[in-house]
Amino acid sequence: MQQAYSSPCIKTWLMGILSVLLLYFCTTSVSAQRVAVVFSGGGAKGIAHVGVLKALEENNIPVDYVLGTSMGGVVGGLYAAGYSPSEIEYLFNTKEFQDWARGRTEDTYTYNYASPDISPSFLHFNLSLDSTFQMHLNSSLANGASLNFAFAQLLAQPSAKAKYSFDKLMVPFRSIASDIYTQQQVVLSKGQLSDAVRATMTVPLVFRPIRVERRLLYDGGLYNNFPVDVARSEFKPDVVIGVNVSPKTYNEYPYGKDDFDLPQTLYYAMLSNSDSTALGKQDIYLQPNTGNLTALDFNEVKTLFDAGYNAAQEKMEEIKRKIGRRVTPEQMSAKREEFRKGFSALSFQEITVSGLDEAQSAYVHKFFRKEGDVYTMEEIKKGYFRLSAVESFRSIYPSIVYNTSKNAYEFKLDMEHDEALQLSVGGVLASRPIDNIYAGFDYSLLRKKLYTFSSSFNTGRFYQAAKARIRIDVPARFPYYLEPSFMYNNWSYLSTKGFLLDRDKLPFIEQSDRNFNLSLGFTNTYKGKLVLNAGFIQTIDRYSNRLEILSTDTLDKTNFNALSTGITFKRGHLNRKQFASSGSMLTASADFIHGRETLRPGSTSAITSKQQSNREWFKIKATYEQYFGEQKHRIGYMLEGVASNQPFFMNYRSTLTSAAAFTPLPDSKTLFLDRYRSHQYLAGGIKYIYLFSQRLEGRLEGYAFQPYKPILQNREQQAYYGDLFRGTSFIGSTSMVYHSIIGPVALSLNYYGDTAKEWGLLFHIGYIIFQDRALD
Repeated sequence: MQQAYSSPCIKTWLMGILSVLLLYFCTTSVSAQRVAVVFSGGGAKGIAHVGVLKALEENNIPVDYVLGTSMGGVVGGLYAAGYSPSEIEYLFNTKEFQDWARGRTEDTYTYNYASPDISPSFLHFNLSLDSTFQMHLNSSLANGASLNFAFAQLLAQPSAKAKYSFDKLMVPFRSIASDIYTQQQVVLSKGQLSDAVRATMTVPLVFRPIRVERRLLYDGGLYNNFPVDVARSEFKPDVVIGVNVSPKTYNEYPYGKDDFDLPQTLYYAMLSNSDSTALGKQDIYLQPNTGNLTALDFNEVKTLFDAGYNAAQEKMEEIKRKIGRRVTPEQMSAKREEFRKGFSALSFQEITVSGLDEAQSAYVHKFFRKEGDVYTMEEIKKGYFRLSAVESFRSIYPSIVYNTSKNAYEFKLDMEHDEALQLSVGGVLASRPIDNIYAGFDYSLLRKKLYTFSSSFNTGRFYQAAKARIRIDVPARFPYYLEPSFMYNNWSYLSTKGFLLDRDKLPFIEQSDRNFNLSLGFTNTYKGKLVLNAGFIQTIDRYSNRLEILSTDTLDKTNFNALSTGITFKRGHLNRKQFASSGSMLTASADFIHGRETLRPGSTSAITSKQQSNREWFKIKATYEQYFGEQKHRIGYMLEGVASNQPFFMNYRSTLTSAAAFTPLPDSKTLFLDRYRSHQYLAGGIKYIYLFSQRLEGRLEGYAFQPYKPILQNREQQAYYGDLFRGTSFIGSTSMVYHSIIGPVALSLNYYGDTAKEWGLLFHIGYIIFQDRALD
């Protein structure tokens, strides 16, 4: 009886124990769930990943591991390094980030000392010859200098704290890159975190690849744009949250969605498929709705952030059901604070250069200045961007590495200077016959000094030009350069008609000039330069003294041979070389010219015999341009003034051809308008720019020109001054401009207060940029 009674009791007891154990293991399994978050590539649309992280943290969802490809790798790397979603969102909203994303340098660190004069080029190619005399093309569309330094600075301390192991970051991390030579993905799990982040977003042709562990690596999206498989093999998580912002999600042909669009097609061709079927039933798939935004819409931060945040919130019930474990905000803050605690200050005892010989390295070190015993972060940054402004380097890649024995960071530069020939091409197509083709060639030799050999050519019906120069840069405490140069220009101002409103009565004029010049330039800050000039000038002007010209007429010819000396100061930077919308630029010059004028009269001249006379004068000129506003509305203004005691030449027309001209519009540079030329004047104008997008803008511009005394013509074709402060003239323009990769595409309606040409409609593609006149 006792045995029969005890058997059911034992069974009941065993069942109870099993239930408790089962409940314990189930509870333990839920509480120990390991969660991996996987971010796809997708360019700017990857900003949505930040919104997902924000929603997860707000709802106490743990993130134990993070992996990413391309922009997903950038967001994942920053999060793993201890940056909160709010901090990453703030970073992406800054103007600095917008500059990094577009390959532009921040205004504060834009240095123009080493920059050559602007040209109409829109494409640049580096051509080098190897030992077998094979030519190689080494070029990229975007300048990665700002991006490279930003990642090095932002991720240096987290990398050092983790002892360069991605498993020891605040959140263990993996970045996916591509080895195009073996056509394989590369999983980065150690080393410089900045290298891993930079490598995963190296879009071919856009950014130069970087070398990690001796291999050149490209964007991870080429072979694995949605690395769910890597998450499983590397971390073996219980749950994967996969966030996909790539449009390339098709497993079958997208009938009805296959319209041809070249940029989108190229984007599809580069990326691997983001396959959502890699996720299991226990996982969560998020695909933020980014609407019609593209991989280049980095300015739409809020829209993209909200898309990710909303996508996560919509599935939060599923996320909470599948992930039972919670992490409170206090726990996350403590974890973040603990990881950040003890970061070493960013100061540098030494700068090391690899990839260059001893003499070349000595040249590089001259760009870095320190006031104390160590380099501060600001001193390193200034030196780096001064160096990056030198266009002759093939690549400059920065790294910040902590040296434990010295308790300080080292700033490392991996550089290449292969003495390549740089080819620049450009030009303009227009509705008036001012079409032009441009080609430029630059070759540099780097020793302890930098030697640059340059030449360029323009050809077209309206304008022909050539230039050759040699520049020797000496990176002393106060850097300077010596530059001998030769320049040739030829303009043919013809009475040509375009379409619609183009009706004009312009004079027949051809202007040529030659300038043999020696320049000595100095700088202290690298942001401006003071240039001393001395040279020989020869100008040749051919013109008619009447608006109407007959086939039997011969032209007047005025030669002016002169010696010139002068000083020029330049400082500032504009965001574009034409149709600028931000920045400021000051140019001021003072010149003395002494020469001899020779007139050989033609059939339209009141003078019947050859005339000669000596001329000399001083001229001071200053131009200042500045823009305000950061959003869609921009306001700019321009001021220009000229003061000179320049004498009259032999006749009215030769006096004007040698006088200073006010040409604030691209269109006005192609016209010879009498009312905007004078020996002394003040001029200025206001510009309003509305940015429909980063590339499309509408512009309204208005200018006033006030000569001190207008230059007029009497019946004997002689020049004389009109009344004081008479001759006020106005210029107006409205235009639509699209900034393409081959320069501006612009349609402009222009008004001039000159009876020779009041209205004009100009359409052009490319830059309307000419070399300075010899007398400028």
